[in-house]
Amino acid sequence: MILSKYPYVVQKEILDHMKYSELFLLSFASKNMKKLIKSSQMNRFQSVSLIKYTCDHRGEPWVHVHYGNNSERIMIIAKHKEDKYGYFQLKVSGKIIDFRSHPRKYRNIRLRSIENSYYPYSVASYPPSEKETVVQSIHNYFLGFFGNSMEYQWEAKYLSDESFYIPFIPQLQNVSFHIMIQMDQNFAYMENLDNLFSLSPVLKSIKLSTASTEPINPESKFYQAESIEIKQLFYASPVSFHHFKGRQLSITGVGIREDLIEFVNRWKSGEAFQKLEYLKFKVFMINPLHNGILNEIGAKYIDELKQPPAHTLPKVYHWYNERPKTKPIISHTYVVRETDNRVASILIGERTLYFGVWNETEEEFLEMVK
Repeated sequence: MILSKYPYVVQKEILDHMKYSELFLLSFASKNMKKLIKSSQMNRFQSVSLIKYTCDHRGEPWVHVHYGNNSERIMIIAKHKEDKYGYFQLKVSGKIIDFRSHPRKYRNIRLRSIENSYYPYSVASYPPSEKETVVQSIHNYFLGFFGNSMEYQWEAKYLSDESFYIPFIPQLQNVSFHIMIQMDQNFAYMENLDNLFSLSPVLKSIKLSTASTEPINPESKFYQAESIEIKQLFYASPVSFHHFKGRQLSITGVGIREDLIEFVNRWKSGEAFQKLEYLKFKVFMINPLHNGILNEIGAKYIDELKQPPAHTLPKVYHWYNERPKTKPIISHTYVVRETDNRVASILIGERTLYFGVWNETEEEFLEMVK
């Protein structure tokens, strides 16, 4: 079928019934086809809120389009291999890329059955030496298609067993990078982790579960991430929150009372943690917290008969099945930063400290108390 031979009304009707994966593949064919697709599908593309790359355990990205409450996988970027269906070539952002189709049967989850319909998407193939170039070409195409106002995310998960390799994180414009890593206590893993952070752009969020006792370099770009969530499996933590320069931090591991006192006092003086919005610090059973800390940090108190406001905010990033907001902090205790009179609510349980920074000054904060 030659689409260009049909009237515009017919062309639009045909394109209206295509999936995003089909539309994008067709748009690679020529500038005129790209122009036709953009003009005829303007309303559909306006609903697209996110282009998301999810990187699998082999380091091969899957590309998804998110629109409304839905998402669609439109492409996989994978290593070149022989395929019975064969390859066809398309020029993407000036680079010739080998593509192949990947028909996939649609599984009806509710009925636990395979239906006779297919969910097609394309595979963009790369030779080993051109992996990053191919990824960059495809991403540059999306930048040209949607512009810089579109949100672009790169999400990668890496679970180590006997070996830990440096994950694939390309240099891409206008992309926020989010990584989840689970690793054991092998020292070589920490060396590779340091290499990962030094070679990569600054990551927006990091979720790390580790049994390693080797510290992360205090100068590492690790501490520049906007959000860090770390779960330490043994008693010596590789992460020190004193080096953190981002907005949201959650640590489960070992901590001592003096560390927490130093942290709060440095925040109060304005010496450090200027960007901090939220901290959750949970310690192991052998080292419970207690409210005696409050006296040493110069905490202030709200009348117990009054209702303090609840501090909560959207997480920088939340993984699938996680709550999108931080747990509300409702506390009668707060501290004030000397440099700008900003308030932080502070809640201390037996083993967990919550610290939430408000945009309000002390006077404005107290006006919210009921």
